[in-house]
Amino acid sequence: MNNHQYYLMIQQFTLFSDFFMHAVFSHSREAVQLLARILTGKAELIVVEWGLEVKKGFPFFRNDRYDLFIIDQYGNVYNIEIENTLRALGKRAFHNMCLLGSQGLKPGEEHKDLRENWVVFLTKKDFLNQNEPFYSYEWFNRKWKRILHTKAHIRFVNGEYRGDDAMGKLMHDFHCTNPDDMFYDELREAVSYFKKEPEGVNTMCEIMREFERKSKNEGRREGRAEGRAEGRAEGRAQERQKAKKRTEAIMRNLREEGMSYERIARITNQSLSKVKSFFKTQQTA
Repeated sequence: MNNHQYYLMIQQFTLFSDFFMHAVFSHSREAVQLLARILTGKAELIVVEWGLEVKKGFPFFRNDRYDLFIIDQYGNVYNIEIENTLRALGKRAFHNMCLLGSQGLKPGEEHKDLRENWVVFLTKKDFLNQNEPFYSYEWFNRKWKRILHTKAHIRFVNGEYRGDDAMGKLMHDFHCTNPDDMFYDELREAVSYFKKEPEGVNTMCEIMREFERKSKNEGRREGRAEGRAEGRAEGRAQERQKAKKRTEAIMRNLREEGMSYERIARITNQSLSKVKSFFKTQQTA
């Protein structure tokens, strides 16, 4: 792909788009702080440290990468995940919380010193289909109706919510492709940088180009390895198949962002008939 094709893709991105979300929140502390304050309801929260794609875990056990990892002025810890699907959310939230809690105390600290741990999944679709802004879960005794105060908070935020409040405005902004349509200055400025400013646009193009380059190199390595074992012709066929799968993945992502078949065809260098045929196959699969 060339820079013009990347530019067209960037203009269709929202904050639910992985590449774009990571770039925006890596770039702007103000945007991260706004997000954390609204999602948790903590108006005084101050972001002291934050990171994207932060890896957490232990040797010999599964490690996870957090979309967004935050530490506030009191040492409280927050894991925020931006999700386009609803697969296994409860189990993932529990696992993420276990990792946070297990690393919450330093040697010599008492259990009473344990700080708050938050796991927040911001989902593009309504998690429970109840049209609520969010759904919070705490440790709870069903018989005696008592909450066990663990300082552990799990929350699922409804990306479809559009109430006339802070959360509704935030969800509106997350779905905007045009930053001028956003309510919050912090998000508008951060998004505009990567959509309108030459330096930011070039940065996004390079991020996408690097991802495409790595994908191609990985495909070539796998293709060569398989080719040595099964013949060069089959290795080249494997490469072509992997390239096809990458293109199909890009087409699906663009369609999820609401892009027309015609624009998808132009951006991916595919014929319009091939694009339509692909999505028709997807619908019947």
